[in-house]
Amino acid sequence: MPSEQTGSDREIAAFVQRWYDLLSEHAPVEALLPFVADKGLVMAFPERTLYGHADFLDWYTAVGGAYTDQSHTVEEVTSHEDGTRIDVDVTVVWTAKSTADGTVSSFRINQKWQLERSTPGARPLIVDYRVGEPAAI
Repeated sequence: MPSEQTGSDREIAAFVQRWYDLLSEHAPVEALLPFVADKGLVMAFPERTLYGHADFLDWYTAVGGAYTDQSHTVEEVTSHEDGTRIDVDVTVVWTAKSTADGTVSSFRINQKWQLERSTPGARPLIVDYRVGEPAAI
């Protein structure tokens, strides 16, 4: 029998879903920056690693120019909270059209995140975000 989600699990699942909704609609970067730490950030993508808001802005601009019609479908989120730190495992399907040649690609990607709260109960921030190897689907 599956275990029931706690309030924290639901909060983290909603946080993850909102993040991907913003990415899918290619929201202004200002809507995304409040989700990520500026100091101490490590976001490891296959193409590069980001270390703060300036890196994120540069990466987000490049991805927005390279792909259109992006969608992110969250398939699974599991989280474990320990004090102010939350470990999160995410499986997401990313689909996008290349602006270079119009090809559409879809990948299933497993990710590992660490979120931090400034104090217990505060809104979490992404401090570590590791993208695994994408699997074409």
